Amino acid sequence: MFTKKLAILVAFAMVLAACGGSDDEVAATDAAGATTQAPDDMTDEDMDDDAMDDEDMDDEDMDEAHSHTFTVTISNVSADTAVPTPLAPGAFTVHTSMDTLFTEGQPDRGEGLEALAEDGDPSSLVTSLQAIETVATAGAFANPDGGSEAGPALPGSNYSFTFEAVPGDYLSFATMFVQSNDWFFAPMSSGISLFDGAVPLEGDVTDLVGLWDAGTEVDEEPGLGANQPPRQAGPNTGDDQNGTITMVDGSGVTVTVTVDQ
Repeated sequence: MFTKKLAILVAFAMVLAACGGSDDEVAATDAAGATTQAPDDMTDEDMDDDAMDDEDMDDEDMDEAHSHTFTVTISNVSADTAVPTPLAPGAFTVHTSMDTLFTEGQPDRGEGLEALAEDGDPSSLVTSLQAIETVATAGAFANPDGGSEAGPALPGSNYSFTFEAVPGDYLSFATMFVQSNDWFFAPMSSGISLFDGAVPLEGDVTDLVGLWDAGTEVDEEPGLGANQPPRQAGPNTGDDQNGTITMVDGSGVTVTVTVDQ
């Protein structure tokens, strides 16, 4: 009887041992599985980082692909108007913010537009523009087309300048109407949008350009004033106006502006 009970207890212990062994094997298998999966997880993260790098490269490639070269030509067509006038060397900028050169109805900011509008000197304005964070490009156009030296663009001649831009960029520029105290040609203060979606601007944009009074010097009759550049004794000789920048009637004193690709 005792022998039979001992045999039963031994058999039962063997069953328990077998069950315990199975649990240990499952745990070992799970641990092994976790060990083999960890490198896979790290690889996935690395792949995600690579994918992000690829996306960044794609964005850069897309910007480069959408970058476009523009040439702007400002033509002096005032020969047959009531007041034929030279145009003076000017400034241009490619930008993303509004009112980069000026704000209509507000005083001049003292950043160089006054010197351009009164005396045809764009240098201070270009320097100011180059310091603006939202300006991609800023420069001067000073040599009339075909000329080797800086100077005025007389009736029948042109200024041209070339630059690169991407979608979202705007163009602003200014050039003095020389037979005045402080008038200048420029687009609206927001600038000219250079793209329609991804399609670059091309063609005649004269309708987007106006004649502006800088409001910095008291106006005299165009073409006759003693304080206008063709007749003044030196720069900045007129009386201060302390006014605001407003659009004036530009009929009869026109330029044409084209954008080419």
